[in-house]
Amino acid sequence: MTTQTFRVEDIHCGGCENAIRKALTRLGGVRDVAPDSATNQVRVDFDSSQTSTAAIAERLAAAGYPVIE
Repeated sequence: MTTQTFRVEDIHCGGCENAIRKALTRLGGVRDVAPDSATNQVRVDFDSSQTSTAAIAERLAAAGYPVIE
């Protein structure tokens, strides 16, 4: 299991957090998603044999929450 924290743009509320959870839990290999609107960060626990940080970042961007590098 791998844990990665992503800084993202525009997490404003609980609705944003729920949208992020929904988008990422549909990605194979993702085990837990913990978005935090106070810090604009998303912690993701995932199986690195099933998905990658790049795939997670792409999914976040597609949901409207691009990763800040």
